[in-house]
Amino acid sequence: MKQDRRKVSNCRYTIGVDFGGTFVKLALVRFWEKGFRIEGFSSFETKNYNKDALIEQMVIRIIKLKAESTYKGNRVRGVGIGVPGRVDFDKGIVFDLTNVSGWKNVNLKDALQPKVKIPVLVDNDANLMALAESKFGAAKGHKDCICVTMGTGIGGGIILNHKVYRGISFAAGEIGHMTINENGPLCICGGKGCVERYIGNRYILEEAIRRLRGGAKSSVRAKLNGRYSNLTLEMLNSAARKKDPFSILIWQEVGKHMGAVLANVVNLLNPEIIVVGGGVAKAGALFLEPMRRIVKERAFQVSCRNLKIVASKFSNKAGIIGAAALVLANKEKK
Repeated sequence: MKQDRRKVSNCRYTIGVDFGGTFVKLALVRFWEKGFRIEGFSSFETKNYNKDALIEQMVIRIIKLKAESTYKGNRVRGVGIGVPGRVDFDKGIVFDLTNVSGWKNVNLKDALQPKVKIPVLVDNDANLMALAESKFGAAKGHKDCICVTMGTGIGGGIILNHKVYRGISFAAGEIGHMTINENGPLCICGGKGCVERYIGNRYILEEAIRRLRGGAKSSVRAKLNGRYSNLTLEMLNSAARKKDPFSILIWQEVGKHMGAVLANVVNLLNPEIIVVGGGVAKAGALFLEPMRRIVKERAFQVSCRNLKIVASKFSNKAGIIGAAALVLANKEKK
């Protein structure tokens, strides 16, 4: 890869950490006025470490990435960390992580900062996806935007007037736990009929398997050969693109459920653009088109007049880019 020729003096280095339920990914990122470049990368599996060992792995890898900033006079300005759970942004406390055990009221900032010897910031991963897409991605140039991550859970990040909106208790953006059926199934959060209970990864698969066991016809049936637990979103995606009616219907329903929720969000916040990312979003137009249609049908016409609903530019890299950008965004607001 060719070395970038921008003047080193115009560049700023930070480290971004995307702490997921499966992997922890870390990157050394170089920013300049209008862009960025990932210059170092490291990752490890979350499940292989308990809480203390996982924090120690972060320390080791952050220190190593710091050392990779070889340009004289350019220090790493800080570390941004995105986690899939509730966070006290001011104090750096992780209140809980739904898909990672042993993380309850952990002050991740205090655990890391004295050891890595640079500022550490911790935020919700959906907020950081929104920051990445707003500054550099699909929502660049838009003052207000909503970003939705669709994976195991459904997360939301809100950008208002170019800044992340976190709410008084840092809990804003919980789109996945908006109710779409007050008498619906119990959600992991304790509520009923949450959107996440209908279109999170595991629930999409559970519903597809239930219908297949009930005799629904589909091209995926032959591939599974009775082993329904082997069904994946990728299989449903591939089958739908090959015009399998069963799989197309599943994705259309996902789009309709999400569209109903986003219509409420549009009526509440009247954003310029909504960006959709995460694993489910790989199905693309299969559910984006039904989603757009439902939003247009249910939200106020005036709110939809200039609204855009688009796919994420960065996909699974949005978290790590947003985490790295968080350090600079936090300095800019001071």
